[in-house]
Amino acid sequence: MIFVQTFILFLIALFIFTYFSPKLKLIDEPNFRKKHEGSIPVIGGLILYTTFLFINLSVRSNYYFDVIIYASSLLIILGALDDAIEIGVIFRLINQLICCLIVIGSGLMIRDIGHYGIIPNIEIGVLSLIFTVVCVIGLTNSFNFIDGQDGLCSGLSLISIFNIILIIFFSENLNLLNEFSFLTLISFSIGIFIFFNITNINKIFLGDSGSTFLGFFISWLLVYYSQGDNSLFHPVLTLWCVALPVLDLFSVVIRRLLRQSNPFKPDRRHIHHILIDLGYSSKITVLLILNASFILNLFGFAIFYFFGPFFCLIIFFFVLFLYVLSMVKL
Repeated sequence: MIFVQTFILFLIALFIFTYFSPKLKLIDEPNFRKKHEGSIPVIGGLILYTTFLFINLSVRSNYYFDVIIYASSLLIILGALDDAIEIGVIFRLINQLICCLIVIGSGLMIRDIGHYGIIPNIEIGVLSLIFTVVCVIGLTNSFNFIDGQDGLCSGLSLISIFNIILIIFFSENLNLLNEFSFLTLISFSIGIFIFFNITNINKIFLGDSGSTFLGFFISWLLVYYSQGDNSLFHPVLTLWCVALPVLDLFSVVIRRLLRQSNPFKPDRRHIHHILIDLGYSSKITVLLILNASFILNLFGFAIFYFFGPFFCLIIFFFVLFLYVLSMVKL
């Protein structure tokens, strides 16, 4: 029944926000980076937040998820404002910082990065707050950066949530996953969005509010399931759950710095832009990236289970080096 309710709520929110999108200036027009046709409502973030809030209230997951969802309201509101009038990078980062501090204030943060064989459990100590803020804001913006094709950011978000469940399942901890219904419904609502995003039936975009919200939400999911009493998997696996967004973020920022340009200034140097410039269609590009992401995640998990966390971490940085090098060459 809850799935039907979620679907109906999504459709109601779609109708309401679509109607008000011109008045709120939440309309995306084509430009030199955006090759879509016509004016598209940028309301995906508002709709997803509405459904996430409903799901959280319906299944009553836990205290930390309450805090994450409620803190995200500020992210969504100012994100929508940025979609409408472009408030600028500084305001976006300040907004993300405030949202991070609200969640950290609840007691959820990165306190250790796990044990690595001969190296004991590495606790961060006094640097926990700064390290958590840097990681969450970095990952939040990695999803925002890669949101350049229909279904790409939302598809990667769906894969990340699926990977979290998959890791926990193979760790034989699925019985401890009290939020399974919550994550399933969240995935369901993202799947509904993808349908309206990739088709021409009431087509909508995520917008910066949507991509940052998904990145922020997934960031805290990874913190929650890899830290403290809630820990269900090793912290190194969080890197592999979101491997491709992280790799693309580092690649884009490094290449922009090498060109002495603003790391936050949009351009056409993301992996999806490169593939399209090589002649692939938008749909094929998205499918290639999503498949590559899933395969990369499975590869990381296999390395962890067969060779342990230390080798898994080393391989991740080796893959990062190869990815950045190949993107620079392309």
